[in-house]
Amino acid sequence: MKYILISFNSRNSVLTFAKILSNYSIPSRTVSTPRAVSVSCGLCVKTDYRFLKDVINILQQSKISGFDGVFLYTRINTSERIERIY
Repeated sequence: MKYILISFNSRNSVLTFAKILSNYSIPSRTVSTPRAVSVSCGLCVKTDYRFLKDVINILQQSKISGFDGVFLYTRINTSERIERIY
């Protein structure tokens, strides 16, 4: 399983970005930020890895304040890996 997590420093930015993704018909969820990701506001936006290029383009266009990073979450059986990719 592969998905991306988009982290921000404020909950308002998280909710704003989730709404923007919805406007682009990109399915996403607001979830608790894993500790391995960062010391953000505690929430992040989660979406499928196949939308990575779209998400990065939208981030660059929208210029939402408080952007912290895009992280790749990979899970194989019981092994989890999180790495910053943008």
